[in-house]
Amino acid sequence: MNCIFVIVGVGGTGSLLARDIPKLIIQTSHCMAVIDGDRVEEKNMVRQSYQKHDISENKASALSKKINTFYGNICEAIDKYVTKDEIITFLQKYKYHVPVLVGCVDNDKTRHLLEETYHKLDQCIYLDSANSEYDGNVYVKAKLNNNEIGVLRSECYKLSDDLHPSDRSCEEQAAIGNTQYFVTNLRMATVLLEHISAIVHGEVKEGVTIVKRFEEIHY
Repeated sequence: MNCIFVIVGVGGTGSLLARDIPKLIIQTSHCMAVIDGDRVEEKNMVRQSYQKHDISENKASALSKKINTFYGNICEAIDKYVTKDEIITFLQKYKYHVPVLVGCVDNDKTRHLLEETYHKLDQCIYLDSANSEYDGNVYVKAKLNNNEIGVLRSECYKLSDDLHPSDRSCEEQAAIGNTQYFVTNLRMATVLLEHISAIVHGEVKEGVTIVKRFEEIHY
């Protein structure tokens, strides 16, 4: 099974994850894409995969350039927020790849959109990551060859009706960015990387992974 790994949101968790996925997929038929409408700020260098020369550049564009410089042309960038069917349109050129959506977003409005995208696709694996300062979780659901396994986040509890990133003020964006710690983001990225490694080797770990700073439980 060839996959296209689509990382939506390349901030604290997503950028740390995206920098290491190439190590799993080089010299394979898998490929990847990163999606984000945000721009790099100086404060992002503390806990994200960006450097000073990236400041003011779009995060997805800056990250894909780094990946392609080190690993060859394996990563595409979509330099805007997901608002409707951008992912569906993008995936039309990858009809021989199974989409693996990896949500690393900080709002339920985008999660709604990603779940809608999952429902619209004939085949898809969806990893939905969320975390606070000290812990987090990953929900996994997949539909492959007419078989559906795992759970969506909205199947376990009601998603909130919060703001989409494009609707937030700069002050609101900054406040959210300051509530998460690098160690937790790195822990979440590592757990997601474990899931992606399993997928690369033909296995899907459906269900929910609970992540604490020094503990991990999957059920």
